[in-house]
Amino acid sequence: MANQPPYGPPQYHGYPPPPNSNIAFVPAPVMMPIYPPAPPPPMPENNPTYVTNYYYPPSYQQPEQPPIVQPVEEPIDWVSATTSSAVNYSHRAFVGGREGWDGSPLWIIRAHHSGEFIPGKLAIKHRAAYVPYCGKEVPVHNFEILLAQPSAVRWLPGSYGQVPIGAIPAGNTHAGEPLYIARVSHQGSFTPGKVHPSHQCSYISFGGREMSFREYEVLCKVVG
Repeated sequence: MANQPPYGPPQYHGYPPPPNSNIAFVPAPVMMPIYPPAPPPPMPENNPTYVTNYYYPPSYQQPEQPPIVQPVEEPIDWVSATTSSAVNYSHRAFVGGREGWDGSPLWIIRAHHSGEFIPGKLAIKHRAAYVPYCGKEVPVHNFEILLAQPSAVRWLPGSYGQVPIGAIPAGNTHAGEPLYIARVSHQGSFTPGKVHPSHQCSYISFGGREMSFREYEVLCKVVG
């Protein structure tokens, strides 16, 4: 038994013994599947950039826009017109009276005649304007219309050529005497006309002639 290894027969671990004991048996390696490395995870896509506003560098200054100026209407004003164009001022003209026979409005006007600047009336519905002068109701075709905010004026009583504080001068005689705006109730109408202080009365044009009155109303600015 001297030829046997001291620890028993050689162990081949499941492999058959070699046919010749002089040939060494080398186990063949076992082929294992090789997998390619996993690809790297996809990089996140960049979101598109949207312009939501303009960016101005610190050195840039936007040009200043000029302020919007709103026209300011004067509380009391006069505008030139004719019997045809006067209707364009219907939204601003001051109604100073009314016709007695049909109730249509009468506007306050003033017109040049024979060297004087005379307050009178415009029957806007009938496109007829008149001023009282020298005993007559004188028709005029070119004149100025009174534009006044109702809150800026009021009617106050007057008599014998007197006018209250705030009376609105609206014309003058050829000698430079101021004439004021009057209104008289006569035969169902409220008719605008003029106050002539030195004559100690007011005048209106009515029924084709100039009529005088000692008592009347005067259009005045609201004071205080």
